[in-house]
Amino acid sequence: MGNDEYKHKIEQARQELNRLALEYGMQDVRVLRQSVKLDALLNEYSDCSAEKDDQLY
Repeated sequence: MGNDEYKHKIEQARQELNRLALEYGMQDVRVLRQSVKLDALLNEYSDCSAEKDDQLY
């Protein structure tokens, strides 16, 4: 997956997290699940970026 694709998916996940939090509150299980999904995407993006950086050296 390319950087732009990751950024798009991360932004969608962030917006969904905000929507759920406003609708259900911060402690709702749906909000917590979405937060885990967003964290996973951010970790994948970070790992992908680190691998690309390593290839430059």
